[in-house]
Amino acid sequence: MDSTSTQQSVRNRLASTINALWDDGKGMILLIISCGWFISLGIRIVYPALLPDIMAEFRIDYTSAGFLLSTIWITYASVQFPGGFLADRFGERAIVLTSLLAALGAILLIILAPIFAVFVLATVMLGLGTGLFGTSRVTILSDTYPDNRTTAVSFSQATGNLGNAILPVIAGFFAVAFGWRMGFGYLIPVFVLVVLGIMVYLPRRTSAAPDNALGVAYVKDLVQAVFNRTVLFATVMLFFMMFFYQGVTGFLPSYLIEVKGLSQTTASIVFGSFFATAIGFQFLSGLVSDRFGERRAIVLSVLIGLPPILLLPFLWSEWLIIPVAILSSATLGAVPPGHTYTVELMPDTLQGSGYGLVRTGYIGFGAISPPIVGFVADAGYFNFVFFLFAAAVICGALFCIRLPRVR
Repeated sequence: MDSTSTQQSVRNRLASTINALWDDGKGMILLIISCGWFISLGIRIVYPALLPDIMAEFRIDYTSAGFLLSTIWITYASVQFPGGFLADRFGERAIVLTSLLAALGAILLIILAPIFAVFVLATVMLGLGTGLFGTSRVTILSDTYPDNRTTAVSFSQATGNLGNAILPVIAGFFAVAFGWRMGFGYLIPVFVLVVLGIMVYLPRRTSAAPDNALGVAYVKDLVQAVFNRTVLFATVMLFFMMFFYQGVTGFLPSYLIEVKGLSQTTASIVFGSFFATAIGFQFLSGLVSDRFGERRAIVLSVLIGLPPILLLPFLWSEWLIIPVAILSSATLGAVPPGHTYTVELMPDTLQGSGYGLVRTGYIGFGAISPPIVGFVADAGYFNFVFFLFAAAVICGALFCIRLPRVR
C-alpha cells in the first residue's frame, strides 16, 4: 500500500471514529462528562501547584504535605464503591450532580478556611465530592459507546489531563494576583456551568437496573464479580499505576525545584507540559486498545514511559531534564485501557458497584504513595523516588501480561 493510500485509510478511520463518537446525540454526553472530569481531576492537581504557598501559610513539612495529598485520594477512593452502588440504584445523573455540587461546596470552604484543620476538612469534602464522579464517568461512557468505549474513555481521560495542564497554571496566576485561595475559587463558575450541562444533556441512567434488590443475592453476585483472579490481577495492576500517578503528580514541581534547581516558573511549565503530553499518549493508547486490545496498549505505554522515569535521577542539565520529565507522562497512557478492561469484566447490572469497589481498592492503596514520597524527601533522598516509581510501573506491566484477553 503506497503512502497516499495509507494516509487516506488513516483519515477515513479517524473520520469514522469521530462520527461514531458524535452521532445520535451521544456527542454532548461525551462533551459534558469530559468537562466534568476536566474540572474534577484538574482541581486536585491545583494542590501540588499551590503546595509551597499552602505549606508556608500553615507551616507544614513535606511529610505533612504528603499526608494532605493522601487525604484527597483516600477520601476520593472511599466513595468509589458507594458512588457506583448508588448509580446502579438511582441512575448515574443523580450521582454526578451530587459529586459536582459537593466539590463546589468544598471550594467555598477552602476560600474561607481560617486554620489548617478547616482546610483539611475542605480537602476531605473535595475528595468525597470528586470521588463520586470517577466511577460513573467510566460506566456512562462505556454504556454510551459499546464499540468505541476505550476511545471515548481516553478522550475523557485526556480532557482530564488537559485540566491538569491548564488549571494549575491559571491557579498560579490567580494566586499571585489575589492570593492562593483564589487559585481554587476561580473554578466556581466553571462548576456551575457543568452542573447545568449535566441537567440538560445526561439521561437519568445509562446502565441497566440491578436484577436483585439489596440483600444476600446482591452481595453474592458482587463478590463473584469482583473477587476472582482476573479482576484481582487487574486491580493490582491499576494499584501500581496509581502509585506512580499519585506520587509523581503530587511532588513533581517540588522535585524539579528542590532537587534539579529549576525555577518555579519553569517547573510549572514542565508540570503543565507533562499533562499536555499525556493527552497525546492517552489518545494513542485508546486507538491502540480499540484495535489491538487493552493489554497491548498498557504494556506499550509502560515501555515508552519507563526509560524517562529511570533516566531522570541521573540528569542535571536543564535542557535534558525538561524533555525527559515530560516524556515520563507516557506511562499515563496505560490508565484508560486499564479502566475499560476492568469495566468489561463486570456484569452489566453490577457495572457501577463492581467497578466502584475495584476503584476503591486500587486508588485507596495507591494513596500510600504521597506520604512515602514526602518521607523520602524529608530524609534527604528526594532524587531516589523515581526508582520507586519505575519499580511500580514495571510491576504493573508484569501483572498486565498475566491478564487474559476479554475481546
